[in-house]
Order: sequence, then structure tokens, then C-alpha cells
Amino acid sequence: MGRNFRPLSIRLRLNEYNFQPKACTTLVRKSTVPHLSSARELMSLLHPALLFGLGLAAIPIVLHLLLRAKPKRLIFPALRLIQQNRRQNVRRLQLRHLWLLLLRVLVIAMIVFALTRPSLPPANYGLIWREWLTLLLVAGLALTTYFAVLHRWKGRNWSRNEWLTRRTFLRGGLGTAVVLGLLLGVGVPYARRVSAEIKDPVPKVADQLPVAAVLLFDNSPSMSYRQGNQSRLQAAQQIACDHLSRLPSGSKVAVTTSHDTTAPAFSLDLQAARSRIDATEIKTTSLSLNERLRTALLGQEDDRRRITGEQSSLPADKRQDRYLREIYLFTDLTRSAWREETSTALLDELERLKTVAVYLIDVGEPTPSNAGITGVRLSRETVPAGGPLRLEVMLSAVGAVKSDLTVEFLVGGPDGKLLKRGQQSAQLEKGVERQLTFEIPQVAPPYQQGELRIVGSDPLAIDDMASFTVRTLPPLKVLVVAGSKDAAFYWQSALDYVASARISDFRTEFRPVSQLGGIDFKTFDVIFLINLPSPDQALWKRFQSYVDAGGGLGVFLGAPSSVLSTRPGSNQIDPVSYNTSEAQSLLPAKLVAVTTAGAKPHYMDLRQTQHVLLKRLEETGVFAEFGSMEIRRYWRVDPHGAAVTVARLDGQQGSPVLLERRVGRGRVMLMSTSIDNEQWNDLVGTAFSFVFADQLTQYLAQQASFRSNFVVGDEVALPLERDQSPQKIVVRMPDFKQRTEDATATAGILNLKDLTTIGSYQVDSAAGQPDFHSGFSIRLPASESDLRRLETNDLDSMLGQGRYAVSRDPLSLVRTVATGRMGQEMYSFVVGLLVAVFALEQFTATYFYRTDEV
Repeated sequence: MGRNFRPLSIRLRLNEYNFQPKACTTLVRKSTVPHLSSARELMSLLHPALLFGLGLAAIPIVLHLLLRAKPKRLIFPALRLIQQNRRQNVRRLQLRHLWLLLLRVLVIAMIVFALTRPSLPPANYGLIWREWLTLLLVAGLALTTYFAVLHRWKGRNWSRNEWLTRRTFLRGGLGTAVVLGLLLGVGVPYARRVSAEIKDPVPKVADQLPVAAVLLFDNSPSMSYRQGNQSRLQAAQQIACDHLSRLPSGSKVAVTTSHDTTAPAFSLDLQAARSRIDATEIKTTSLSLNERLRTALLGQEDDRRRITGEQSSLPADKRQDRYLREIYLFTDLTRSAWREETSTALLDELERLKTVAVYLIDVGEPTPSNAGITGVRLSRETVPAGGPLRLEVMLSAVGAVKSDLTVEFLVGGPDGKLLKRGQQSAQLEKGVERQLTFEIPQVAPPYQQGELRIVGSDPLAIDDMASFTVRTLPPLKVLVVAGSKDAAFYWQSALDYVASARISDFRTEFRPVSQLGGIDFKTFDVIFLINLPSPDQALWKRFQSYVDAGGGLGVFLGAPSSVLSTRPGSNQIDPVSYNTSEAQSLLPAKLVAVTTAGAKPHYMDLRQTQHVLLKRLEETGVFAEFGSMEIRRYWRVDPHGAAVTVARLDGQQGSPVLLERRVGRGRVMLMSTSIDNEQWNDLVGTAFSFVFADQLTQYLAQQASFRSNFVVGDEVALPLERDQSPQKIVVRMPDFKQRTEDATATAGILNLKDLTTIGSYQVDSAAGQPDFHSGFSIRLPASESDLRRLETNDLDSMLGQGRYAVSRDPLSLVRTVATGRMGQEMYSFVVGLLVAVFALEQFTATYFYRTDEV
């Protein structure tokens, strides 16, 4: 990644900064305001004066000329043989000495060159696959030719000296051919490619040019992961403070986090920036890093626009930015902090603002391990006072964790203190979710809170605890209205069974239509109308007032009833009475006509599963049964514009069978088929009818339909009874803090905002206010326990390949930033090449001076 990184922060384009198209010079600070000149430099040297040391390369040449071996006079009879061998040896040794001389000169030259600390403009200086293939092809062809020629020479009757001389010339010729081949096949394409990558003028940037830096911290819960007695956020803060001290004089810094919602603000006070870094802490709510990074980019653009706008006295083509622009993102690269779905907004901004460099400082653990509570599911959010509660706890593991995990179950006592009620153990495996079940035999009113804790500790402690709250309800008073008691028998029996089994505490009362005159509807929580033949206008007005004040009304359409009437037609529903203006101001739909399914029965389509009632039915396990019951007769209805269709018959184009309408603070639910006649459907008298009666009554009563357990980021909404309207409330938080605020209530709902601490809360009315007590719990989302990290491909897809650089420690960050500001430093490459050349020189010297065998 580092090799392919093209630090675009220094690519100060002529057209973007309105430079004159003349030769560029380096950026030098002559005063407090640096200026930019415009010369293209393909290479820069940190110590250019050391180039005079290249004169030392003449030393091997002088020594070679002065210390040449002088011929010795020898008395030998075979003079002709000596002269012949001498001519061959001289030619061979001349080549050897020339090659050794060049290597020694090259060693000294490279030592001097390395000391100058050369650097090149940003580009991919590594070989690509085509260039590697050409290099291997040329080398392979040369070796094949060399060994083939040597094999062919084996049969020649040459003397030893002649054979060595020919081999030396062969090596020299092939070496020259290899150099030419590599130059044409690799060198020329390589030079063209690198030259194309360095297509913009890249002026040399002075190391002390002021920087406008945005330090963006990921302060999501995963950054509390501890390693080496230090959280990931603390490690990020340490690296940031260290790098802050390295910024050039005159730099300005903006410190922001993933929790912030505003654009970063720059400050020249670096000490204030250090204090802001130290004050950064973990937050349970945060925006995605994609969004925060985009905000930081736009903040850099706005600041640059402001600076150039201040230079109003200069022509537009003379205005310049005074800062290098850089963004440092400190993160553990966990997936939960990013939005991975395809979005071009950030990519477009990174491509457009190329002069802003982006540095990712990875402080995460490459192989994290964690065991956490990823979910708590209650059998019910509300139960009758003294009723039972069952909790299902979900556990998951990442990495290497203890296989045997113990979870403690604690419940609040009468004094509010948590008391241990039990514990269970589970065998955890990586990537496998486990479930434990706990029970509370009797829930104390008005609500009861508790916690689940993992015994022991692991690097990520924030998900080792989960809180829960269960509310108790006072008995719900339910009024069942029908033409006769027999017509309401099935529905009232279902409600009575739910109450007797202590599933819910219902107090059911039956009244015929003739006895409704003296009843105060406001004393009931829910009213059910079953097959009323023809309610009059005055009765509809009373129902409307009741619902408008917060009551729940359920209307069932059937008839003729399964109960035979002495008067023919007395149980027939009159659609005209349901379609009057008074009735339609309350009901979700107009009645059209009774329809028979015929030979092919209908079924309820329950794909509208986002409705709260259907979700509650799904949680009870009877959802599939509800959708498999035949509907043989039903009323065709015309839904009101304000109504919500909860379920239809046979698909999205079918007739509505269950509809809801909100009126004032209350709810009205209409069912277009019977709940007391087996000739109409299969709903009557089944086990499902008990569950449906329970859930529908709770939903219409509203008190039971509200949640008490939320995930961080959810909107907290608590129900108010019809006679409750506190003006001020006191919110007691899990961290033992409390705050008093004005109660914001809408339609009987108390809304609370800006609550991000995980744990259990208590809400009470302030002194002198109407009595109100409630509670709720907030937990982490399950995704925060997912410590899977982003890979290079993921970052490339979100940020763009080559548009960012990743560092893991202060030293690598310094090197990466230096590369981004001044180009690719070649010191390590030159030193490595120097070592290779020196080793080759030593080998050559030893080999050449070895006495050849005669």
C-alpha cells in the first residue's frame, strides 16, 4: 500500500493555484507567509553540497594507473609459448581490470549519492508485472545462450588460455546485450510510465511549510479495546500528541471526532489542540467515518477558500494558499465504524480535492479477541404485576477467548440495589452465537430493572454488561359491546383465559348496546364492538370522543352471527350506519358489501411485517399460523386516506382485512371478517385467537405497546396515562448523574433525547408535579461487538486506490508524511544498491586475482 501511495497533498496544480506557467523554483519561507514558485524538479537532494564528494571517484582511477603491474624479465626457453599466452592474458586481464575499476568507482559514487539523501516525486517506482516479465525473459534468454555456447565449445581443441579468453569475451558480450535488452525492454517503458505518473508539476516543498491539519478520532465503543494496558483511543491520542509537536511553526490544527456533528474548526493554538485531544473520550453514538471524513474534506476546502478570499487586493490568478492540507484519521479499522455500502460521495470529494492528503493511523489490534453480550430478548416488555418474565441472552465470541464463559443475572431489589439471582455457563466458539435463558418468577410494580454480566474480563469490556427493564401494568379494563352476550362469547372467553393464565391482567365487562347510555367510556382502556347491527350517530360521537382522548377501539364485522336470533335479520350489519359522516370520522374504511370466497379460500397476506402488531405476533411464534387460516367470508371495504392497511387477503392487490387509524391520542382497529362465526373463517375458538386477543388488546391500550428497552441511537418514548401530564421531570442516569428538564409530551408520549450512556434509567416527576414514575434501559447495538477489520480492498473501494496512506506507529507516520510532503525518499534504496555493488566488487576482486589453473 505504501509503495502505491501517491501523496497528492503536494500536487499543487498550476491551474488550481493560478500560477504563471513559467519555470518553478522551490517553496522557501522568506517571512511568515511562504510563497510558491513553479519549477519542475524530477529529484530533490537533502544535502546537495555533498555532490562535490563525487570527485573522490577519481581515486580508484589514479591508483589503477599508478599501481599497474610492471612486466618482469624472466629467463625461459619456451619464449614463443610465453608470448602467445601473454597476448591472450593481457586481453582478458584488461577486461577484468576495467570491470573491477568501474565497480570501485561506482561504490564511491553511490556512497556520496546516498549521503545526499535524494528523493523523487510521488509515483509508483516499483516494477509492474509486465516489466518483471520482460526482465525475467531477458535474463532467462541470456543464461540459456551462455550455457548453450559453453556446451558447444566443449568439443573444441583449444588451449586453456584461449578457452578462458573466449569465455571472458562471451560474458562481456552477453552482459552488454543484457544491459541493452533491459534498457530497451524495461528501462524505456519504466521511464515512460513513471513520467506519465509525474504528470503535474511538483514543486519541492520546504520542510517547514505551515500545515492545516485535521485530526479526526474514531471514538466509537470499539476504540475502548485494551491492549498492553492501554485503550486504542489512548494509543491514538499518544501518537497524535507526538505528531502535533512535529508540525512546522505557524501550523494550525482542528480536532474532531466521529461523535461530532459539526465541521472542524481550525486553531493556531496547538496547546489548545493538545488539550482537546486529551479530552476526547469514548462515545456510544457516532456518525460513520465516511461521513466525518467527507465533512473534514469540505472543511479544508472552505478554509482554503476563506484564505484566498482574504487576498482581495491581488488578482485572482495571483492568490495563493499558505498551507499544506492534511487529514489524519485515527481508527482501529473495525467495520462497525464505517458505512460499507457503495457511495460515491466520499470518492468524488477525494478525487476533486486532490491537494488534501489523507493519512490513516491504524491503532487497532490485527487479531482481536472478545466475548460479549450481543442481545437480550424479553418474553414481554410489559407484564401484569407479579407476573413472570423470561429473558434470552445472546453471546458471541471473536478470536481466541475462554471456551467456558459464565454470565451472572442480577435483578433490582426493593431498595433499588442489584441482587444476584443466578448464573449460567456457556461453551463459546469463534463465530458461533450461544443463548442462555433466565427467569424472574414475579415482577414487582411499577417496573423492575436488572443486569447481565460476563464474569471475568477481556480486552473489550464495554459489551460485557447489558441492562434490561420490564414494566408492569395495572389491570386493563376492557368493555365488550355486542347485540347479545352470545355474540361476544368467543372473544370474551379468549380475554378471560388470558387473564386467568396471568398472561395479561384484563378486567372484562360485557354490555349490550341498549345499556351503553349510562356508562362512562373513559373508565375503560379498550372497547370492542362485535357485529353491532346499526350504531346511531350519537353513539359514534361518543366513541370518537373516547378515542380522541386516548382510548382504544376495536371493531369486528361479521353477521349473521353464529347465535340464532328470534327475529330474522336482527343480527345483520347495516352498512349505511357505518358509512355516515360521524362513523367515517372515526373508522378506517367504508363498508361496501359482504363477499364470499367461493371454491377457493382466501388467506391473510402478512408481508407487511413492519407493523408493530404483526411483529409482536411474530415474536410469540404464532405468525405462521395466523397466515395459514382460511377466510371464507369477509366485508369488502374502501380504506380511508388516513388508514394503514395492516393485512390483506391474497397479496398486495387483495381486499384489506385488518386496518388501523389514529384519531387524536387513540387508535382504532377494524377487522373485516368475523371473530364469532366459524362459517366465516378458521380464527374462532383456536389457540391463536387467545394470542391475537391478548396482543390486539395490549396494542389498542397503548401502555403495553411501548418499549422499555432501547439500543443506542433509538428515540426514547415513554407512555403517559390519560390523566398524566407532568411539566418537569428528573432523569436519573446509569453514571449516577441526573438532570431536570421540561417534559416534552405529544399525544400521550413523553420523548427524551440526547441519552447515550448505556445502562438503566429512572424517570420521575419533579417535586410538586403530578405523580409519574417510569424506567427504561439502553444497550449497545450488536455490531459494536463485531471487531472484524477492514481489508485493503475495502479501503480502496471507499477511499480510492492510492488516495490514502496507512501507518501503525509514530515512526512510520513520520516517514509517510515526509513522503507525502517532499516525495519518495530514495535513501534506503540507494543504500541497498550500494551494499549489493560493494559485495559484487569484493567477489570480483577475489575471483579475478585467483591464479588460473594451467
